[in-house]
Amino acid sequence: MDSTPTSSPEHKDQSTAPPITGVAEIVLSVRDLPQMREFYRSVLGFGVFSEGCYETQDGPTEGGEPTICFLTIREIDTPLGRHGHPQLLALIDHRRHVFARPRFDGHDVRRSTLNHLAFEIPPESYDAHNQRLVALGLNPTYSEFPAMNAKAIFFKDPEGNTLELICHSPPTSD
Repeated sequence: MDSTPTSSPEHKDQSTAPPITGVAEIVLSVRDLPQMREFYRSVLGFGVFSEGCYETQDGPTEGGEPTICFLTIREIDTPLGRHGHPQLLALIDHRRHVFARPRFDGHDVRRSTLNHLAFEIPPESYDAHNQRLVALGLNPTYSEFPAMNAKAIFFKDPEGNTLELICHSPPTSD
């Protein structure tokens, strides 16, 4: 990707903004927290970082069924990551979690502002990921992005969110 500065107003605004280190967490509102937790654990290998039940503003409900689950995408070498906060995917039960409940009027991924989630994978694992997704019956589809020297596998989670596994794909020489 060309990093040459351009004269567009958007680029000038970005060049004066303070730096962003990376993505700390992504939060998905879900209908079925146990099913989604198991999917992301078994299909993508994300481990449970923490979970809890927050149905009231009084704090966590001991022994309650979790309303939020934080899954570790990967450990990261950033100031936040070095102090105990890995890169996370949080799954939040939009019907039960005290802070999510008032914000949602239903759950329909076709009406979401989220287009898809993309996770970078090592190029050498592309075929293994693909074979696994096929074996799991997840019906992957594929795209190549020559301008970015990348290729990707797309599939859906149990609630219909589109997921992408993307990796570097060097240009082929003719």
